[in-house]
Amino acid sequence: MSKLILQPPVPRLDSEYQPGVTDPIWPAEAPAGADPTVYRDQYAGQLDRQRHLHIITADVSVRSRPELAELLKRLTSFAKHQMAKLPVYDGIRKYDERAESRRVTVTIGFGATLFTTADGDDRFGLAGRKPTWLKVIPNTEGDAPTFVPRDHATDLVVLAASDDFYVNEYIFGRLYYGSVHAGIKVRRVERGYARPDNREPSGFEDGLTNPRDTPHDYPMHHFVYIHEGDDEPEWCVNGTYLAYRKVGRQLTRFFSLNDADREAVFGAKRKTGKRLRHASPSAHSPKMNPRRPNADLFGVKDESRRFLRRPYFFTDGLDATGDEVRGLHHLSFVRNLGYQYEWPVHMWQMNRDFPRPNTGLDTLYEMGGAANVGGGYFFVPAAAAADDDYVGSALLV
Repeated sequence: MSKLILQPPVPRLDSEYQPGVTDPIWPAEAPAGADPTVYRDQYAGQLDRQRHLHIITADVSVRSRPELAELLKRLTSFAKHQMAKLPVYDGIRKYDERAESRRVTVTIGFGATLFTTADGDDRFGLAGRKPTWLKVIPNTEGDAPTFVPRDHATDLVVLAASDDFYVNEYIFGRLYYGSVHAGIKVRRVERGYARPDNREPSGFEDGLTNPRDTPHDYPMHHFVYIHEGDDEPEWCVNGTYLAYRKVGRQLTRFFSLNDADREAVFGAKRKTGKRLRHASPSAHSPKMNPRRPNADLFGVKDESRRFLRRPYFFTDGLDATGDEVRGLHHLSFVRNLGYQYEWPVHMWQMNRDFPRPNTGLDTLYEMGGAANVGGGYFFVPAAAAADDDYVGSALLV
């Protein structure tokens, strides 16, 4: 009997949400021939990230609102074309494998400086329409001394993801060289990869606690996307916040620890991801996801502060001392940036007195050699509603 091989899910290009946030995703129901129990446990409603990600940050050099609208129209049209393209087989040898889809997503987000520049200029008259929580990402105690958030703040972010590195490079090149729109001025590009087993650079699985997109209440959409009635401008509905941190790891230091001490840093078993029964309260897992049975002093349960993670990993060669430069692009998507993301980071992870006095920072940062070396906050609007629509059109009406 031949072994069942499931074809990876493809992005949704006809949704009210931008592709590349909560998709590609495994359907909730098991396909024909799959064991329903195995499928439910290992696939159903889970993200299946593409293998490669480029994080492209840019400013816009246009001066007027109509010019900004034209820039976003061209960027959206370019993104749609790249996502809809079928794989090209020109030059491919006769017997080489043909991919059915490159699973391309191009996700567009806005930074706080698009609404008000670092010098306080409301250049497009958009300051009064800024999403409620959007701002330049604040410093935390886990930041490297070299990370100055204001220096990393940009007008736009474009997340280009696919299963083929060269596809992302092509998208980056079109943006960098100005062929999409001369007013897009690329500031940085970060490149990341996703391991099929979801393990981060030191071998521990990342994303185990992600909400799933399964019936009946579809918790992933509840935690990620802004709904009617939220404390946000109306144009923000079906959008989401992106909190991005580039986390560098000093792995030489981490790998000098024995296996038990490495697991103690994470507070979880490396092979299974199961939380250690007697994990230190400062270990990474209990610091970021305390799972307390009762509500806190504000009547809020820890479960309600969950968010969606799309982790990608990076390696940037060697530094000046010959040490390897490796780490994690930590991309988090949330419906409420303050309630779901900033609270866990500032009040739990980087709070030395949580869950009790003198607990210390997240051990991953103190013993595990982690430090935030880059990042930013962005708002990812809803998808373009029609063929002639563009991302952000509701903002500019």
